[in-house]
Amino acid sequence: MRSSSRLFATYAAASLLPVVALGALLLQDYRGDAAAQGREQGLAQAEVIARMVIAPVLNSGGSSTLGDADLSRRGLTAEQFERMREATQIAVYDGSVQHLRVRGFTGRVIFSDDGSTGSGVPVSDPDFRSAASGHPQARVVTGRTRTIRVMRPLFLNTGQSVGVLEVYLPYQRIDDRLQAQLVHTSKRIAGGLVALYLVLGLLAWWTTRSLSRYAADQRHNALHDALTGLPNLAAFRTWAEAGLAESLRDGQPGAVVLVDLNRFKEVNDTLGHHAGDELLRIVADRFRARLGERDILARLGGDEFALFLPGRTGPEAVALLAKIRERLSEEMVLDGVPLSIEASFGIALFPEHGGRLEELKQRADIAMYQGKRGTADIVVYSGDGIGHSHQWLVVQAELRHALERGELVLHYQPKVNLADGEVRALEALVRWQHPQRGLVPPGDFLPAAEHSGLIVPLTEWVLRRALTDQVGWSAAGQQWAVSVNVSARNLEVPGFPELVANLLAETGTPARRLVLEVTETALAGDGEAAARVIGEIAALGVGISVDDFGAGYTSLSHLREVPVDEIKIDRGFVSDVIDDPRSRAIVRSVIELAHGLGSRATAEGVETAEIYRWLVEAGCDEAQGYLIGRPVPWPQVAPEFEVPKTVSEAEGAVR
Repeated sequence: MRSSSRLFATYAAASLLPVVALGALLLQDYRGDAAAQGREQGLAQAEVIARMVIAPVLNSGGSSTLGDADLSRRGLTAEQFERMREATQIAVYDGSVQHLRVRGFTGRVIFSDDGSTGSGVPVSDPDFRSAASGHPQARVVTGRTRTIRVMRPLFLNTGQSVGVLEVYLPYQRIDDRLQAQLVHTSKRIAGGLVALYLVLGLLAWWTTRSLSRYAADQRHNALHDALTGLPNLAAFRTWAEAGLAESLRDGQPGAVVLVDLNRFKEVNDTLGHHAGDELLRIVADRFRARLGERDILARLGGDEFALFLPGRTGPEAVALLAKIRERLSEEMVLDGVPLSIEASFGIALFPEHGGRLEELKQRADIAMYQGKRGTADIVVYSGDGIGHSHQWLVVQAELRHALERGELVLHYQPKVNLADGEVRALEALVRWQHPQRGLVPPGDFLPAAEHSGLIVPLTEWVLRRALTDQVGWSAAGQQWAVSVNVSARNLEVPGFPELVANLLAETGTPARRLVLEVTETALAGDGEAAARVIGEIAALGVGISVDDFGAGYTSLSHLREVPVDEIKIDRGFVSDVIDDPRSRAIVRSVIELAHGLGSRATAEGVETAEIYRWLVEAGCDEAQGYLIGRPVPWPQVAPEFEVPKTVSEAEGAVR
């Protein structure tokens, strides 16, 4: 609010200056107009004097006199002089004229109302010369009083110029009238400008308040999860690091806790994502009900939460989490279905288990996964480094050697254009050719890679191998793009966009021929950081695809932040479009959303001709699945897919 007030004060002061300047300019212009109006009145009055008083006298002389072109030589007859004196006395007496002279072109005073023959405007004066040449001039002059001085040529009835009329008219009455008009106009201008300033001030106040609220909303959205309103990963990292530093400085214990909901995916798959979203909101509320003021609760993404519990010992943290677990497990009703939720808690204590937040999170993660695979759902890190099952540790060690020995292979699944069945791209899917266990599917080793950091070199290997293979099929005449999956950890690694750029340059692959598939959960964590990295990659010309859309928790704001070329609809919805009206509605909505974002909509898990034809009618762009082709080495991919006309043909293709 204070910054908003400062902004308003600055805006108000800044807008006052041009308003005042505008007022001064308008008044100055009006004063100039008033002076011009005074001169015009002086010229008009001098015109009347010249025509009605002077000209009749000059035209009353003899023929010889009338023929002289200059009053300096011609002069006035006694009769003319007397008539002019009588005529001008009336004007001088009633105050309409202060002083009057009739002069020849040489400057000689032929007649003066006071009988003087000297002084007057010099012949060299520009106004005198202008009047002598036939052009009247008026000027406001200042002496003891302000006076209008008019220099006007004198003409005979024949149109011949014979001299100059020098007349001084009182300016006070004109000035008083103009001043009265000026005061009246100034008040109106001032009133208008004050009203304008008040309107500008009101607009400034409203704008600054709106900007302040918008900035506050943006700050809040950048640090909070849109679904639950909880702090997100970025906020948790910032606030927990500050709290950890303070606790360590004061010698206070505490705990970092990671929480993962058990069987949450079953709720999504059974009741739909709207029920899953409602479940997460209920879980967040139940968490809040048991936490203290200093405790920090955050949603890291998906069904994973984090807690920072300062000032609590290990037993105190376990006791608190037991109460939270009890509250979480209370029955709730979603879509008319009663259910209860369970969770796994992993605890890392400080300073016992470390003094850095990332170190504590890693150890809490180990403890949490140990609980998921054991009998206890609240597990304190044991300090021996054992968290996941022994089998995971074995997989991680063997996978590291597999990378070194070249045991990994890539299979490719085609993505086809739904309209004509033409293959448009291949998705690279990694397989492990284990020397003893044969071909190991990704589900058996990718989770271990994700939690050990091996996902980073593994993704680099997949990218390099896929781009190399793409060079091979391009040489064979196939212009297919290649899609490669990347994880949230890849987006967190510094220099990942540079790695992609270097691999493209190394293999000579055009950037447009590479598509990186990012899961929704990668965007749901630290969305701002992920969007920044994705933006850098997209700037290279690489396509960006959102994988498994609908299975994660990406908000629409995340999609707005990243340049998306493709949205892949999760197979869980695609497989049910024939029998489930809600799945059909969701798939249609995702297709419309993709097209609204200027992206392609690609359906995953297409296994029947009936689904294929429905997707065509729904306007989906591309598809992949067992109906189209199973993952195989790239030389075995057929360049075209023959769209089956019947369900039996589809079943045969899948078999």
